[in-house]
Amino acid sequence: MKKVFMSLDTEGLSGLTSWKEMTDDPTAAGKAYIRELQWILDELFQAAPELEEVTICDSHARGENLPYGVFTDPRVTMISGYPRQDYMLATLDASYDMLMLVGYHGMIGSKYALMDHSYSSSAIYNVRINGVAVGETELNCYYAATFGVPLGFVDGDDVLEEELKHTGLKPAFVRTKEGLGRFAAKLYSPGYLEPRFREAVRKAVSDCKASRLPVIKAESPTTLEIDVMTTVMADAVEMIPGVTRVGGRTISYTSASFRDIMHIILVTALLAGRYHDYR
Repeated sequence: MKKVFMSLDTEGLSGLTSWKEMTDDPTAAGKAYIRELQWILDELFQAAPELEEVTICDSHARGENLPYGVFTDPRVTMISGYPRQDYMLATLDASYDMLMLVGYHGMIGSKYALMDHSYSSSAIYNVRINGVAVGETELNCYYAATFGVPLGFVDGDDVLEEELKHTGLKPAFVRTKEGLGRFAAKLYSPGYLEPRFREAVRKAVSDCKASRLPVIKAESPTTLEIDVMTTVMADAVEMIPGVTRVGGRTISYTSASFRDIMHIILVTALLAGRYHDYR
């Protein structure tokens, strides 16, 4: 086991219940990251001392939540900034042994999921792959699977935990909180969470080394459908080459390349988001 890739979101992080918290205190996400990442990195390097690189991909908003230099171990690299190719999985390739999703959340529309959305809270309402609604966890796993990289670890709220039970994925999971609404949760203390994070990381490493982590790909060719928030967003997105409009707010795209599928999602979020307040 030589390389691990960590994609970081914020909504599933311990101690956070709303985007307003992060707006009022721009360091809030960074503080939550640092706490959880320190537990994860400590156990990773103990359980797999042979590791040569752990890539931390800051993937919430513009990817500027984690301060540079907070982790000084020379084996840690960091992806920061926006826009960038492949966004939440920028630079991931077949050289990595395992994917870890830190601070992830339930898909858009999930009851009581904390800050639920699917790649864009302002532009995208739903994403379907071959007719099945999916969230960021499944999408990123499908993309990682194109390189043969399995998902080994996830942390987030109880809604995401339940959603994962229906995917066939079997990561070590840490429940960081219980959703009581989009911006309300029952929170667990750091003292309660730390041993659970450390245990889950050890399990993920063990499962990875024993090849017990499934690599689940989307069926190919893959048909993507996206429901955007408004019809004017669909007016704009349907001009993307290869995209067809199949409803007032729904666009469709089919490809044998899941990287192309991911890029359509990312471009849709980028383009449609420009029309969030369009009048």
